[in-house]
Amino acid sequence: MTLKLIAATAVAFIPPLLAQTATPAPGANALILGSWKSQVEFDAVKITCGKETVLNDSFDRQQSGWKPESGNWQIANGVLIQSSAATPALTRYAFTCTSPDYTVDVRVRKTGGAEGFLIGFGAKDERNFYWLNLGGWNNTAHCLEKTDDGQRHPIGTSSKGNLEKDRWYNVRIEVNGKQIKCFLDDKQIIETTDSGFTLPPDNDLVNFGHALIPDMVADPSISEIDGTFYLYATTDGWGKGLSTSGMPVVWTSKDFLNWSFEGSSFPPDFDLKYWAPSTIMHRNGRYYSFTTLDGIITVVVADSPLGPFVAPNGQHVTKATIQPYQIEQKSSIDAEVFTDDDGQSYMFWSRRRAVKLKPDLLSPDGPMITIPTSRQGYSEGPFLVKRNGIYYYFYTLGGGESYQYAYMMSRKSPIGPWEAPKDDIIATSDLDQKVFGPGHGCFFSPKDSNQWYFVYLEYGRGGTNRQIYVDKMNFNPDGTIQPIKLTKTGVGALRQLVDPLPNLALKRPVASSSVLPKSRVDLRKDQNLYRIEAHTSENATDGANGTRWMAATNDTAPWLCIDLGEVRDISRTETYFVKPAAGHAYKIEWSLDGKSWHPYGGHDDVIFRSPHVDRKSIRARYMKLTILNGERGVWEFRIY
Repeated sequence: MTLKLIAATAVAFIPPLLAQTATPAPGANALILGSWKSQVEFDAVKITCGKETVLNDSFDRQQSGWKPESGNWQIANGVLIQSSAATPALTRYAFTCTSPDYTVDVRVRKTGGAEGFLIGFGAKDERNFYWLNLGGWNNTAHCLEKTDDGQRHPIGTSSKGNLEKDRWYNVRIEVNGKQIKCFLDDKQIIETTDSGFTLPPDNDLVNFGHALIPDMVADPSISEIDGTFYLYATTDGWGKGLSTSGMPVVWTSKDFLNWSFEGSSFPPDFDLKYWAPSTIMHRNGRYYSFTTLDGIITVVVADSPLGPFVAPNGQHVTKATIQPYQIEQKSSIDAEVFTDDDGQSYMFWSRRRAVKLKPDLLSPDGPMITIPTSRQGYSEGPFLVKRNGIYYYFYTLGGGESYQYAYMMSRKSPIGPWEAPKDDIIATSDLDQKVFGPGHGCFFSPKDSNQWYFVYLEYGRGGTNRQIYVDKMNFNPDGTIQPIKLTKTGVGALRQLVDPLPNLALKRPVASSSVLPKSRVDLRKDQNLYRIEAHTSENATDGANGTRWMAATNDTAPWLCIDLGEVRDISRTETYFVKPAAGHAYKIEWSLDGKSWHPYGGHDDVIFRSPHVDRKSIRARYMKLTILNGERGVWEFRIY
């Protein structure tokens, strides 16, 4: 589509979005004129669709078709005047264009206010449109922005510039298919391509891949104890950002591929936000965890790595009894503890801080120090390991979808002196692999193995709706670390599979009572992130852990039904629900013909675990899962 728009407006810089895949069909469209914190006047507007002029308004008289939406609009003295300081003030003119190419020309000036004016086009409806923002960001820049399903994002590269008061500007916007060009006084200021407002095809497997855990979790730490992997993490997906967190649990696995948890890792009266638990430490017959509770670093202990965890004096940990660790707690989160070969332990936490610990791990043994890293800025998620006599200090940079991991090396001690390798960024977003913001995680090597792994959170669905992934980590002969190839494909089993039986449900056809509509993941910084979640029922049998089926919000009896293709011998099912730490009740039924159903498993009471395992030997072709209570979604439904 070719859109020529003549008008002036300014915007601040934000990186471009990835282009979508479907070209919008020509047809309904609308022109939007507006301003932001400014008073403006429009003198002449012309829309050309192909070779046809569909609007030519000089505002000599009131013309039907203009629909004010906000602000104070009037026609006087041959101009269209907007006199308020609304944010924004908008008026809309709907038209139909039979060609994908059109041009908009506008003559406009600012008469007062802090910013500039807006010229919108390609408006599908009130939640989907483009606008050229001239004189935005306190009159410092010009930018093209796209509002997609109600979310506004800059696209293309912004242009520095400002608007002069009472000066007339000619603005032209040319739309030619997917190409958009914007001109200010005949000088091109923006050129980009975009594909409209149709969401791309279902691509959940590409976007979310093979997560380690079938749940939203973040800030992982992993320990291997007596042949079992223990994973401690923040329970994400509670829907209220940093104001809450899910129930603390401990995920375990014998093979690093099949994970489970049973109930809370704290006593029932635990009432704190639970973030970023450290790698578990075994000392004096007890297991120590350094975790952030309600934003306070605290040490808790248990007789088992599964908990229940309590204060070192045996008291239950609650808001009324929490005992802050004996460090400065200002902006202190993400504690991690490392024990050297000589038995001396050290604690590391946010903002590059570290301290030696006393033998009982309950208090510092000396002053706090700051690790002198080569890169500055806010940092959290520290981790320290030792390999072949070299200490590696890992620290994060940025956050959200722009998270990165960097590292320092010391050949002397866990607290330095430190040297910065030449290529010190080892994990960063990979657009080709659809990995965004590899952040707070851990680095470990399984026992009796020389292979190291990086376990990290990924941006996922945005905010505190993250998942964790694992990739191999390799070293150069001089001890430096090779940049980690982030893949989202997983690393598979690290030990012999506990149960080698095939999952009969894998990739089998699935029907469901409903499917939650597609949704776009909110972004914060990186405009390259264009991620759609489709929630399809097939996600429950793809074996990926990162994808999920979600029922529609108004579905009061959500169900999944799997067709095994023929009558098969079945001995058990495993159901990994979405948001399992909130608990579920459900029922499972079986059928030979899809018409006559018989009870198989489930329970009416809400139980906190994952997976929910049901055992019964039957012969069936169809298996149907109905959710009675709990989040209406399933990560994986397995049949053996």
